[in-house]
Amino acid sequence: MRLSSFISGSQLTLPLTLNPVSPTSNHTASLLSAEYGTTFNVEVTLANQTFKLLVDTGSSDTYVVRQDFVCIDQTTNLEIGQEACRHASQTYNQSSTYHVIKNQTFGVQYGNGIASGVMAYEDVTLAGITVPGQIVGIADHSTPMGDGVNSGVLGLAYPSLTSAHPGNHTDNTTFFFDREVYSPLFSTMYEQGLVEEPYFSIALAHTPRNFSTPTFGGYLTLGDLPPVAYKAEFSEVPVEILENVPPVFTSGKRTRSYWAFTVSAVTFGSAVNSNTNTTSMTTNPTPFQVFTDTGNNFSILSAEIVDPINALFNPPAVYNEDLGVSVVDCDAEAPIFGVEIGGQMFYHDGEDLIFQIDDGVCVSSFLASESVSYEGIVLNVLGVPFLKNVVSVYDFGNNELRFAQRVD
Repeated sequence: MRLSSFISGSQLTLPLTLNPVSPTSNHTASLLSAEYGTTFNVEVTLANQTFKLLVDTGSSDTYVVRQDFVCIDQTTNLEIGQEACRHASQTYNQSSTYHVIKNQTFGVQYGNGIASGVMAYEDVTLAGITVPGQIVGIADHSTPMGDGVNSGVLGLAYPSLTSAHPGNHTDNTTFFFDREVYSPLFSTMYEQGLVEEPYFSIALAHTPRNFSTPTFGGYLTLGDLPPVAYKAEFSEVPVEILENVPPVFTSGKRTRSYWAFTVSAVTFGSAVNSNTNTTSMTTNPTPFQVFTDTGNNFSILSAEIVDPINALFNPPAVYNEDLGVSVVDCDAEAPIFGVEIGGQMFYHDGEDLIFQIDDGVCVSSFLASESVSYEGIVLNVLGVPFLKNVVSVYDFGNNELRFAQRVD
């Protein structure tokens, strides 16, 4: 979870699949983008209360903050005003279908904060599908993680990352450990026959860089493909067990957790020279594991890749120690960047390699994974900058990921 296109000539010869602009599936939900097009939220109903929840393929719990939740400072654990957490005004109020799960605690840790509370059964509806008595988290404490629109998270990763813990209290420094695994929302939908196919798909919308108002953010489709234009050839890769994740983080088992796979190579270069229509490209052919994360506004890769890419912005991106990111001119010319997945190179729109964090302040979409490691665990992430350029399919049934290049 959070913290101009250049396409090769061979790819241009592929046939296109053009879907209509209206959803083709009864189980397609529109997303709402916020924070300058870096967060993506979907409507989820608990009982008769509807919330916007962050769509997060990098975690597994569905949770919402309750009405009287306490916002806390992550460093001191001291209470701060609710407004500091930047959650929406829609917060959960206990319903008649709510049933607390005894002797369990909800406690989740993300890259940008924590939330904790109780585990409960509640009726949950997403994209027209209702699961009675779904296990969810109801948070009574949260650190600042909202975007002004959402009231929690819709987690879409594997069950091994769910965040129920035994007992009535769990120290908030141990949320990665002692998990009591349960079936997350989409897994339950398929297990109960509520969705025909064991996969969901996502297409994130492009938003103008300086557009701070919440706006249309794309689609989440359950058991089908989203209504966007994409190239007909999907790359298919198996979901892998992340080598760098210790078993203690996944209930003591070496198992699939994140939507992880291997990138076989990356290629990058400066923008095309307008006079000669040429550019100098560098290819790094070293394979590495990575996972996709709709809840992360950065792509987090090794410094060996990130540093030379940041130097290729014109003018170059400059690392800011106070912010922990590389600041770049909002009007800078972005480099060319592509990742090879399943034998196909996926290029990024240059607009997606820069995003705005404040009025007139922009940063590079790349972070070095070594700089954001947790307890020495270094993970690579392809976040929102990559996912805006593809249709991504997450197939639990075949333990497979599929990607197709967007053409819009």
